[in-house]
Amino acid sequence: MEKESEGTAQGYITDVPYTIKYHMRQLPSQMASAAWIVGVPAPDLDRPFTYADFGCGRGLTLLILASMYPHSRFFGIDVNEEHVEEVSARAERAGLTNVCFLARSFDDLSEDDLPPLDFASAHGLLSWVNEKVRLALRDAIARHLKPEGLALVSYNVAACFDALRPVQGFMRRIASSAPGDQTERRRQAISVLRRLRETEQSFFVHHPRAGGYVDDWAKHDESYLFHEYFNENWNPLSFGEVSTEMRAAGLNFLGDSVYPSWIAGKGKASRAPWMEDSYLLEDLASFSTAQAFRYDHFTKALFFDIRRLPAVPPELRFGLTQPSDSPQMLVAREKNTLAARVLDGLAAGPLSYAEISDLPAMRGRSAHTRARTLRSCMFQGVVTPWSGSAEPMQDVAEAVPLKVTTSLAASLLSDRSLARHSLPLPASNIGAAVMVPPMVAAVLAAVVEGAGDVAEHAAQRVYQMTGVDPDGQKRESLEQIRERMPGSIDRYRRIWRPYLLASGVIAPR
Repeated sequence: MEKESEGTAQGYITDVPYTIKYHMRQLPSQMASAAWIVGVPAPDLDRPFTYADFGCGRGLTLLILASMYPHSRFFGIDVNEEHVEEVSARAERAGLTNVCFLARSFDDLSEDDLPPLDFASAHGLLSWVNEKVRLALRDAIARHLKPEGLALVSYNVAACFDALRPVQGFMRRIASSAPGDQTERRRQAISVLRRLRETEQSFFVHHPRAGGYVDDWAKHDESYLFHEYFNENWNPLSFGEVSTEMRAAGLNFLGDSVYPSWIAGKGKASRAPWMEDSYLLEDLASFSTAQAFRYDHFTKALFFDIRRLPAVPPELRFGLTQPSDSPQMLVAREKNTLAARVLDGLAAGPLSYAEISDLPAMRGRSAHTRARTLRSCMFQGVVTPWSGSAEPMQDVAEAVPLKVTTSLAASLLSDRSLARHSLPLPASNIGAAVMVPPMVAAVLAAVVEGAGDVAEHAAQRVYQMTGVDPDGQKRESLEQIRERMPGSIDRYRRIWRPYLLASGVIAPR
């Protein structure tokens, strides 16, 4: 493994930048919902608060939060100095003065490096570091988190991912022997495993779940795959392991973002009569459902109690994260579920929790059912608190010039390196980002830049960002993009423009 140890820090890959993504579950409003649903008050987002992202990577989520909450302070910590330099430069270009990034390992953080924290998050980290780093992270969170603060950690769950241990280990052994530089060695290791899968070798016959993950690799770029599978440490964990370590530092479990199993009763049929411990029941639920990934919330404030009633503020408004006519929203609303009926109710605009509770589909439901349904919508990524103080902007005449409402949005729109995927643009009325599809983002960029020929300007932008095939040829010609552009402009005008105005991404100049 000598070759693979190059380009790492504490066993974590540093020679290849990590993917740059926006993670909605790290939003303070999403973290607060984990407290509300078990009857615990959360920090008030309308007042100044402090937030730290441990292992912030390239920091896009933190930049968006800093732009949405200018009255609060944000801190990003990452061992990769290149990540810190890149995101610090992005923050400076966007004029963000309330965010600070530190190139440190967790055991190097001193008491003075961070203030007492209302929120602390560590996404995609626990399963990719060794025990020493994991405990240093835990201790840093415990040391800096306020008594009433909230913490989020996420990790691969052993009950599901242990089937991939042989795959990950074999890939690293291939990479240690293959010719070429580190990038080429990793590519060859991935290629070998794909061929084994495609030729239906016995390992994948006996481990179909592992084969399914290899099939999913096609959805990800190589940077993600490198960071996911080629670190020196790759440790799927159980809820029992994580919660035991956290409790030893005084951090008590509040809930899992994805499955509120203490309410839904997952694994109920397997419970023994003597099983009363809430932590054991959570471990049972996670194990019995072969949960793949967990987002666990912790606090110093109390021990987990399944009997507490939800405490969602009745006046808090919630709204859709995308236009009600967008494909993702239409799919979610077509499902004959209680959550789909809530989405129908929110299609006309944001509603307070009290108003949501009074929707015909919600009347007569228990407090737990109402809260769980709303939270289900939130963690599908289709609903979020509309925490901004401004009233939604009504649609304005098409001839009115428009601008994006934040300097960060302007910076992100102009960054062609981000343009291939849906672009997260800060929305001042929801305290979050709106994921704008690439073609629509191209039209929006042309509009806010005041392009004389919006269609041609947008088509040129899309052509510049499209990838190439193995022969180096563009996958889509400029003429093909021009043919698609009228449909994208129509979607922007009918569906996205009104929503971007309402959510506060754009406003009249």
